[in-house]
Amino acid sequence: METPSPEKGRVGLVLLINLGIIVVLHVGRQLLDSNESIFLILFGMSFLNGMLFLLMLVTGKRKTSLGFFLAALLVFIIGFGDCATHLNLGNMH
Repeated sequence: METPSPEKGRVGLVLLINLGIIVVLHVGRQLLDSNESIFLILFGMSFLNGMLFLLMLVTGKRKTSLGFFLAALLVFIIGFGDCATHLNLGNMH
C-alpha cells in the first residue's frame, strides 16, 4: 500500500514571484519617471494575492495559501511605504 505524498507548498515561489514583480515596478518607475506612483498597482497585487489566498484555502491547499497570505501582507506594507515615500510623509529619504 502506498501512502499519499505530503502536500507540496509553493510558499517560496509565490513570494519570489511577487518580490520580483515589485522590484521590476520600482526599477521601471525609477528609470521612466520617478514622480509616478505605483501604489495602486501594489494595492491591486495585494488584493489579488488576498483573493488567491482565499481560493487556495477553500480548495484545501493550505501551504500554498500561506504563501499568498504572506505575499498579500508584504505587498500591502510595501505599497504603504511607497505611498509614504511618494507623498513625503516621513524621514524615508
